Amino acid sequence: MHDRVMILERKAGRHSIFLEAKDVGKDLLITIYGGDEHHLGGVAVAYETKSHYRDASTVSVSTLTFPGHKDYLISNSTAEQVCKALKKSTVVTTGIHYNNATKGEIDAIIKAVDWLTKELISHYQKAE
Repeated sequence: MHDRVMILERKAGRHSIFLEAKDVGKDLLITIYGGDEHHLGGVAVAYETKSHYRDASTVSVSTLTFPGHKDYLISNSTAEQVCKALKKSTVVTTGIHYNNATKGEIDAIIKAVDWLTKELISHYQKAE
């Protein structure tokens, strides 16, 4: 299977937020970035694992955070949603920065990322 790359974009206030997804074998690497300064602020790794308490699987998420960044919140949520929906081990890096962001812009960013995540999941589900 050839590696496939998809780039999605959604406006959030004065900037665009980008979600870039790349197949890495059977796994998925996602980068979310945008704003005044693109960077790496948080990383999440999500994978399916057998539940210790019942005969089922669950999604386990591990996080790395660069000092002073809250981007891991978006990484965690996106990685968990994608892994659960697509049954793929998923790594998500996020780096979004808006200079002097307002509460409204932060809400718009979260909504944009949620939309991008749903679009990505929908695209992969249709391809199956």
